[in-house]
Amino acid sequence: MKNQLTRLIIFLASFLVISAVYVLNEETQTVQIATLYLIFPVAAALIGLYTSSIYGFKNANGRAMILIAVSLTCWAIAEIIFYISDNFVTSASLAPQLGDVFFLLGYPIFGTGVYQGYITAGIKLKEVNKSLLTAVLSASIILTVLLAYFGIYQIYDSSADLATNILNTGYGVGDLIVVVASMLMILVAREYKGGKLALFWTTITLGNLLFLIADVIYCDMYGTQILADMKPYTYNDLVWVAGYLIIAYGMLENYLHITAVQNKIKLRLLQRK
Repeated sequence: MKNQLTRLIIFLASFLVISAVYVLNEETQTVQIATLYLIFPVAAALIGLYTSSIYGFKNANGRAMILIAVSLTCWAIAEIIFYISDNFVTSASLAPQLGDVFFLLGYPIFGTGVYQGYITAGIKLKEVNKSLLTAVLSASIILTVLLAYFGIYQIYDSSADLATNILNTGYGVGDLIVVVASMLMILVAREYKGGKLALFWTTITLGNLLFLIADVIYCDMYGTQILADMKPYTYNDLVWVAGYLIIAYGMLENYLHITAVQNKIKLRLLQRK
């Protein structure tokens, strides 16, 4: 527990450093600052992929983890594409659109990973804590109503083409789906094998909730406050950074949990010999 707290403090300290650098240098945004933004999305993807290799595809939990890791990889690739497009591409390019493709591709892959995790646990929603289930369903309804207004109605542009409107609203809808699915997985994980995966799904949920907030703010405010460099909307990038940080932390804790379990199994096998 002490080591876990230490790791959390290190992650939070890293976020504070990135935030300070971002705020203090906002008038002269540089490639270096943009590079700092990539630390946590890339870290989350790499840790997830490495943890997946430890599980193995034959393992049911491994299949769920692989899908989650692949979705994070899609998001990390999208962030890298936008990073290259914003900082190194001077002429018109299809790179931003390609980034959107990878971002949106991550949602169905992530959703499939959550479903695989649900199937693997073998615990029905009717078996989880009823009070918590009611709270999750209530929160889901509230988020849906808020998204319908701020993330769809407010963003919809009657003068734009269908593809543009789908793209603008797609992020919020995708975020909402994975947030709701992840919240339900927390309830299932609490009942599965002593709740050892509950922390992982909690971090996944919190991270995606921050993505939902940041995406809606960006799409809703981009043409006015953000583009006009109005505060605090200019700090919206830090909300995404916080989301990736939380997910990277959850991925790391899951990796350490898996390696600890494997080491115990190996020790028992050696003792039997």
